[in-house]
Amino acid sequence: MNDHQTKQITNEETYRRISAVVAGGVSSTMRAVAIPRPLVVRRAEGCRLWDVEGNMLIDLNMGYGPHLFGYADHEVLDDVAEQFRNGHMTGFPHELDYRAGELITELTPSIEQVRFANSGTEAITSAIRLARATTERPLLLTFEGHYHGWSETVLRAGKLGSEPSRQGDGPPAPGALGMIPEALNSTLQIPWNDPDALEEVFASHGDRIAAVIAEPVMGNSGVVPPMPGYLGRLREITKRHGSILIFDEVITGFRVALGGAQQRYEVTPDLTILSKVLGGGIPVAAFGGSREVMALLAENKALHAGVYAGNHASVRAVVSTLEKIRRRPQVYADLEALGEYAQGQIQEAFAAEDRHVLVQRAGSLMSVALLTRPVDPSAPLREVMAAIDFDGHRQLQMAAQTLGIYFHPNPLEPWFLSTAHTRDDLAKVVATLRLALSGLRR
Repeated sequence: MNDHQTKQITNEETYRRISAVVAGGVSSTMRAVAIPRPLVVRRAEGCRLWDVEGNMLIDLNMGYGPHLFGYADHEVLDDVAEQFRNGHMTGFPHELDYRAGELITELTPSIEQVRFANSGTEAITSAIRLARATTERPLLLTFEGHYHGWSETVLRAGKLGSEPSRQGDGPPAPGALGMIPEALNSTLQIPWNDPDALEEVFASHGDRIAAVIAEPVMGNSGVVPPMPGYLGRLREITKRHGSILIFDEVITGFRVALGGAQQRYEVTPDLTILSKVLGGGIPVAAFGGSREVMALLAENKALHAGVYAGNHASVRAVVSTLEKIRRRPQVYADLEALGEYAQGQIQEAFAAEDRHVLVQRAGSLMSVALLTRPVDPSAPLREVMAAIDFDGHRQLQMAAQTLGIYFHPNPLEPWFLSTAHTRDDLAKVVATLRLALSGLRR
C-alpha cells in the first residue's frame, strides 16, 4: 500500500480504539467531559500539545496544573530518570526524604513535618482522619464549590460533572453512584466568602467541628480568591473553638506564590495539602503541619499508609522541582505579570465581540467563563453559575480547539499559565478567542 492509500489516523478513530479497552476511554471521570471534540495526545512540550493527527495546540489546561515550567521539563525529568536507574521504589526510607522534607518545611509557612502520598485525594483523606483523631470530634466543615477529592466523606453532588449541582437546602447529596447514603452526614457545608454563615455554623456546631478544610483560593468552581480578611477570620474562629484549619493547596501550593496561598494572604493553617506543582507532573502529594498536629503520626498512633507513598522517583521529583523553584523565586513575579496581561487581553477580546465574560485570577491561576449577562464576581456561587453560558462556552471551546487552542470546556475549570507561555502565545490565544466568538451562535 503506497502513501496515498495509507489511511490517515484521526483523533476520533484513536479514541474509539482506546475506549474499546479503557472504560470510557479515560482513567479519570473528569477527563470524559474535557474532550467534547476528541483529542488524543502524541507528545507535549513547553505549552504545546501535538495530537495523533499532527496538529499542534497551545494548551491552557497544562495537565490540570502541575506544570509550572511547562511540559517535558528536562531539568526535573533528567533527575527522575537517574533515580529510576538507581532504584525508584524499595519501601524503605531514602536519603532523598530528608532533602524533600527540608525544602517543603522551608518554603511552606505552616509545615514543620510532612508525610508523602500518591495523590491529593489520598493526602486529604489522611489529613481529615488525622484532624478527627487529634480533636476527637466528628464534624468536618467544607465550603460550597470547593473540591477535596473523590473520597467518600467529602464528595458532594456535581463536583465531577460538567457543572456543580444547583440543589437547594436539605440533606447533602452524595457525589457519585455507589456512595454510602450517609457518607456525608458528618460533613457540613456553607457558602464561600460568607462571614455570617461562618459565625452561625460555629455557633451551632463549634464544639463538634474537628476541622475546617478550604481551598484558600477556590479553584474548582471558577477561581474565587478569598474576600479581604476572610481567611484571617477563618483562622481566628477555628482557634477560638479548638478546630483544626486545613488548607487544601493542591492547586495553589507553589503556584500562586513561593509559599502558596498561605504566604500570599499571610494566614497560617494547622495542616496543608500539597500536590500538582509539588512534583512537576510526577504523581506525588504531601500533607503536613506543626509537630504538635503531626504528633499522632510521628508516634505511629494514627494511620496513614500506601505502598507507593513516598516512592523514591516521586520524592526525587519533589526535590528537583522545589530546588528549581528555590533558585528562581522571581518566577512568581513573572507569572503574576503574565497573568495580569492575559486577563486584560481576554477581557478586551470579549468586549470587542460584544460578549460578556467573567475572568478571575490569582497569579497564574485563572478562570474564564462566557456569560449570558453581567454578574458581580463577589456574588454567591449559585448566582454566578446562573449567569454562565455553559452550552455557549462549550461551543466556544470546541471552536478554539479546532483553531489550535485548548482550554477545558467547563468554564468553572481553571486555566494554568506556565513559564513556557509567552506573550506571543497569549496573543495567539486572544486572537483565536475573538475568531471563535465571532462564529458563535448567540
